[in-house]
Parts: sequence; structure tokens; C-alpha cells
Amino acid sequence: MQSSKTSGIVLKGTNYGEADKILTVLSERLGKIKVIAKGVRRIKSHLAGSLEPFMLVDLQLHEGRTFYIASGARIENDFPKIHSGLEKTAKAFFLGELVDKFVEENHPVPDIFELLYQALSFLEHNNRDLAIRAFELKIIEAAGFNPELFECVHCKEKITAGENFWDGVEGGVICGGCQATMHHGKEISDETIKLFRFIVQNEYEKINLLKLNSDTETEAESILSEYIRNILEKDLKSQRFLKMI
Repeated sequence: MQSSKTSGIVLKGTNYGEADKILTVLSERLGKIKVIAKGVRRIKSHLAGSLEPFMLVDLQLHEGRTFYIASGARIENDFPKIHSGLEKTAKAFFLGELVDKFVEENHPVPDIFELLYQALSFLEHNNRDLAIRAFELKIIEAAGFNPELFECVHCKEKITAGENFWDGVEGGVICGGCQATMHHGKEISDETIKLFRFIVQNEYEKINLLKLNSDTETEAESILSEYIRNILEKDLKSQRFLKMI
């Protein structure tokens, strides 16, 4: 039986049998994989407590016929503040569901693994919704659906400040002239366009320095939520819960 080591972050888990769990894990080397943790729900299991969602874990795996089998797990970062607060926990599950929906199984995606780790690290020390907006836009881009933010998606002319619109189907900004002709798209402010551009061009440390007004935050959330829904063709369960708390 072939074995391997990799860092991993558990996205979700399902009870299986009397004491096992089947985990969905985003791993650094193998991508998104299914892992069975045998006996993990027993109190005396050596894996107990090490395979909870949203911890960075050093995994020892064996390749089985259907699932990888976890034979060892060592916590590298347990993100205690995320796990001790309901709102942060809900945000982490939202990030995890985005990864689960955007990433196919068994394809290495080291960029998305690093992106999730950075987002969790940001969330551990901050509770700004900006972390969620940044992750949404960055995973959209990493998954190949990066929106056009600098040229009109129709006429390809450079977007300038003024009256612009957002096309949530094609994914990008429409100039006022094209919108007047085609009559679709919702208005987007210059501030939100600037925010999106800044996010795709910078890391979390710089993004965290941004000062946003509530209107820009609300508009950015609405636009990205609609765009993700159009891409995935479904609503996210964790997003509904996040809005309730």
C-alpha cells in the first residue's frame, strides 16, 4: 500500500460506521481528496482532535481502493480563535464550501491550498468581512473565472471612472456606452472597481490596510455573491447560515 505525507486542511467530515469519519481534505501535494479516518470518533483514538475542520495538519496517508486512509496526523496550526467564536467558525465553513465547490478532486492545486491557508491566518487575527471578499475574488481567479476589471467585456475599451456596470454572466465591467446599447448589467461604483482591482493585485497584508465605507462593502458582497451563484449555478448553504448570525 503506497504511503505519502502532505500538509492538509479538513474542509468537512461525515460520520461513517460506528467510529469512522470520511473527510474532505484540501491537501498541499494531492489537491482535494477523500480520506477515511478509522476509529477517529473513539475517545482513545490517536487521531482524535487532530482532524477537525480548518486546522493545518501534517498528514500521513495510505492510498486505499476508494479513499486515502489517515494513519497519522500532527497539528501544525489549530487556529484557536476561529474555533472558539461562532462568527469566525461560520466564515471558515463558508471558505471551505467555496473550495469544495470550485476544486475538483485529485488534482494538485498548491495555489488554492496556499490561498486557503492565508485566508484562515487572516481570519484568525481579524474579523473583517473584507477577508471573505478577498478570498471570493481570489479563488474565482484561481479557478479560471477571473473577471475583467480593466476593459469593457464587450467593446474592450479601457474602463474609466464614471458610469460603469457589472455583467454577472460574462464576469466583468461594462462601460456606460455598451450598457446603454445592450441594456443589461447592474451599476457598479468606481470604489468597488478599485477594491476588486486592489484585491487581485495584492496579498492579504496589504488588503487588510484598506479602509472601506459600508456602501462599498455591501456592493462588493452583492456583486461577488451573484457572480459565484452564476458560476456554480447554485446557492451555498454556508452563506445562508453566515447571514443569519
